[in-house]
Amino acid sequence: MGIRFDRNTVRPTNGPMIFFSDPSAEADLGEEIRGAISSCLSFYAYRRPGDMMVSFGSSEGVVRGIGDPGFVISFFNPEEPPVTIPYRPRPDMIRSSSVETPLPQESTSREEHEREIKIIQEKLRETGHGKVVAARVLCERGNVDVAASFTELCRKFPDSFVFAFSTPLTGCWIGATPEVLLESGRESGLRTMALAGTRPVGENGEWDEKNIEEQGMVADYIMDCLSCSGMSVRMGQTCTRPAGNVEHICTPIYATPLCDINPKALEKILGELSPTPALCGLPKAPSLKTIITTEKFQRGCYGGFCGPFRSSSDFNFFVTLRCAQLGHDRFAVFAGGGITLRSNPADEWMETELKASNILNNLVTDRG
Repeated sequence: MGIRFDRNTVRPTNGPMIFFSDPSAEADLGEEIRGAISSCLSFYAYRRPGDMMVSFGSSEGVVRGIGDPGFVISFFNPEEPPVTIPYRPRPDMIRSSSVETPLPQESTSREEHEREIKIIQEKLRETGHGKVVAARVLCERGNVDVAASFTELCRKFPDSFVFAFSTPLTGCWIGATPEVLLESGRESGLRTMALAGTRPVGENGEWDEKNIEEQGMVADYIMDCLSCSGMSVRMGQTCTRPAGNVEHICTPIYATPLCDINPKALEKILGELSPTPALCGLPKAPSLKTIITTEKFQRGCYGGFCGPFRSSSDFNFFVTLRCAQLGHDRFAVFAGGGITLRSNPADEWMETELKASNILNNLVTDRG
């Protein structure tokens, strides 16, 4: 698969630093990823929706926050600051060899998942409305071939943002997400989407009330966030969007900033949007508290966001979902669903099974 090296990127290698000014330069993805892993480098690879090329970069370390051009990774827990794999080295880069985001060790049982749903619904009854996203994790043994899995995800999900990254603060992750958090071009405004509601792909008929209600909550929240940030906001046409073996209700949302956005202002907007109601819930603060206190694993990067940042007017951030965290001889796949008072535990379990299978069935491991 062809690779383009991000413009103005300095890439550490086993030898001298090599500067790639030509973004169409090609190399072997497997070699680049294996070289980064063996050299204990932070690295990223991504393929934008509908694109034919892969962007790759590596660095001796990471920096905290958003501001340096590079690949940004944000955690689900908003109290943890995002990290950036910078295009160019900095003297204050974090180079720790120990991973700070632990890999879950046990799969979520069906009983645990049902218990969490009941706890959530009890809390929702107190207010009579809202939603909380209940996630589960599937832990498997096996060594994942990152490059081969990345290529397979690109082939299976041409309309998704396919990504792989590894840093000492996040661990190694791979996935194919259908959801834009926020993106911008140099000559355009901002674009995002309300993506919620889930059913098996190709199911005929109208969406049910539970899914319509859930998607409406997400759309209203995003519109309010952007409007309160001083932007002119409009909604596009709502449609059904397939994503592997499931499909979602999708409403494009466009925003025009009324003044220039600097990195600090952008971080504030992103902090309002993420974690999104589709990955956390509404109201946001109590939903986040419920998740942290009831789930037996740390979500890490699942439910956060990632993507390239070139400037505060030129970036592409996607929600980190349909993903797996990789260890040396084991890996963990994450999946979740929005719980409302209309939710049925058996249906929610099946929804997470379908979502998880999109990644689980396309990881290339030493088991086959």
